[in-house]
Amino acid sequence: MTIYYYSFIDMNIFINQEKKFVEENTNLNLLLKKLRIEDKYLAIEVNLEIIPKSKYSQYIIKENDKIEIIRAVGGG
Repeated sequence: MTIYYYSFIDMNIFINQEKKFVEENTNLNLLLKKLRIEDKYLAIEVNLEIIPKSKYSQYIIKENDKIEIIRAVGGG
């Protein structure tokens, strides 16, 4: 008999100054999907650095990252 064991390690991060937990190896695209946020008209800053949308899938979130999700709002 084979027994499979899967372990997911949760990491502490901060999103818009609120403590959250994400699984290890989560990238920014996956984070947005889990939060149910469309990536249209927004910017993401990680540890005071703006991450280009083209890099969302490449940026792997690290323990204690401070992430700011900023949405553009139109008006007049």
